Amino acid sequence: MTIQSVPTTNSKPNDAFTINVARCLDLCRNLMSFSCMSHGILPTLISRIAAGKPRLTDLKLEAVLNRPETQLLLAVKTLKRLSLDSPTRVVLHFLPDLVKNNAANLESLSITNSFDLDHEYLGTILSHVPELKTLRISDCIYITHVQLLRVIAECCPSLTSLTLMIYTPFQQVDPQWPSFLALKHLSINVRQCDKDAVKGTLGAVLTATNQAALESLTLKLAEKTGFPTLLLEDLIKHQRGTLKKLNIVNTDITAGQLERICAELSELQQLSFIMSLGVDTLAGAFAKSKKLNTVIDTISATGHSGSLAPLTSREVQRLFKKAKNVRTIKLTSRTYTSSWNKMHLEMALVRDGHPFIYRFDGQTGELKDRPSTKARKGKVTIV
Repeated sequence: MTIQSVPTTNSKPNDAFTINVARCLDLCRNLMSFSCMSHGILPTLISRIAAGKPRLTDLKLEAVLNRPETQLLLAVKTLKRLSLDSPTRVVLHFLPDLVKNNAANLESLSITNSFDLDHEYLGTILSHVPELKTLRISDCIYITHVQLLRVIAECCPSLTSLTLMIYTPFQQVDPQWPSFLALKHLSINVRQCDKDAVKGTLGAVLTATNQAALESLTLKLAEKTGFPTLLLEDLIKHQRGTLKKLNIVNTDITAGQLERICAELSELQQLSFIMSLGVDTLAGAFAKSKKLNTVIDTISATGHSGSLAPLTSREVQRLFKKAKNVRTIKLTSRTYTSSWNKMHLEMALVRDGHPFIYRFDGQTGELKDRPSTKARKGKVTIV
């Protein structure tokens, strides 16, 4: 069950909506997942979430709760994934107990938007779950990336997925800098804009992962910050044989960088970035990859300055023709997939949930068949 927003009456949660949700929770004895990002309705629902839900494994809350409401949550002992946004001091006070109660099953923990959490208290929380696999700490301004990495190294050496946010400038790596051998998935959001600081900071963070076999990496850099060449060198040196997914957000990459990414990251299967380069440049780089099959254009998704237009259907068709290894291209509201035989390219477009199939001549690239108006009304065209 997911509650993203709540209708209001006189600035309060609508009574009828609240009653209906409460009734649903009473009926859902086998509820496995509950998410509510509107704290105004939570006080009415907490007792129903905490009691009589023996299969509840996923809990995501905007955790603006008082002491009695938080204490009710301590009855939950079956969680595998726990996500808390904007936790109050009271919630943080009881969080070690909540984590301890669920330690036998807890695999994933997310804490975001906290102005009270520091690295020492985070260590207290994590000490109860040494086998934790996934951790997300974001918008917690009193925890630096250096402090976070050291706490994780001490408390959760088996961590396989980490999401962190960087505010502070570069801090020198010391001999005791932690190393994460088990890490597979890393996501970094850098809020600072100074180019030199970005290079140093990312270099320091990635030093901790050099000995890990990363399979996915997400980098969200401050807008107008170019993709650091030294970072690319580091990835190629240490992750060329393991990295399968690379997501570069809010950052332009050059034609030369794109070519090296495709040619030298030999296991890369999915690449997300701002596709602002020309079609021929994109296709030439994609064709150098041995395993790349999915590319995702992040222009519209990130609100990139300049409002660059996404690729047209004709440009996508040209990409498929020139880079036959690519099978899926995802734009904002459109997903294109391709298949080839000796005679033609078949390109399927899913737009707003409606699939259409286009067939192009494999030699000339000319469109051979187009979905008819009648077929469009039926949502599916078979060529």
